Amino acid sequence: MRREQLKKKINWDEKEIEFWKDVSGDKLDNIDVMIYLALRENGRLSDTDLAGIVGVSVPTARRRRLALQEKGLQIIGLLLFEEFEMASADVIIKFKKNAKKEDINKFIKEASENPKIFEIDEYIGEYDLIIKFFDKNFKELKHTIDSFLTGREIIENYIILPVVASPKLFSKKMVYKHDSAQR
Repeated sequence: MRREQLKKKINWDEKEIEFWKDVSGDKLDNIDVMIYLALRENGRLSDTDLAGIVGVSVPTARRRRLALQEKGLQIIGLLLFEEFEMASADVIIKFKKNAKKEDINKFIKEASENPKIFEIDEYIGEYDLIIKFFDKNFKELKHTIDSFLTGREIIENYIILPVVASPKLFSKKMVYKHDSAQR
C-alpha cells in the first residue's frame, strides 16, 4: 500500500522525462530520469520504495541509483533560510583587470572555507563571481559580507543583492509560511 501511495505522488510527465534525457545528451535513459525525479521529490527513499515507484526490481533500482551517484547525482539537503527567518544575499563581484590568477584562486579558496558562504559561482561577462552568503538576520549578514570583502585589493566592485523570496528553487515552486497568509 505504501509503495502505491508513493507511486501516485510521482506524476511522470513524459515531456519532463524527455527534457532531462535531452539536456543530459542522452546519457540518462527513462529509468535514470525517473530515479532522479523520484529522489528529487524525496531523497530519503529506500531502494525498495524507489524500485516500486519506478517499476523495476530492488537490485536494479540500487544498481542504477549507485551508477547515477558515481556520475555525479547527489541528493543534498537544503536549508530554506527564509523559513528559519534567516537572511541571505547574492554578492556580485568584479575583479580588477590586473588581479593575479593566484590571488583570485586564494580568494575563492577562502570563500570556500567560510561557513557563512553556501555557494560560489564563476561567470563570464561584466562580473566575475557570485558569492552567496547567509546569516541570522540582515544586520549580521551585512556585517559578514563587509568583513569578508572590505580591503580586498583584487576587487574592483561588488553589489549586494539581499534575497527576500525564492519563488522557485531548482524544480520546485516555493511557498513560504508568511506568504500563504497574504495570498
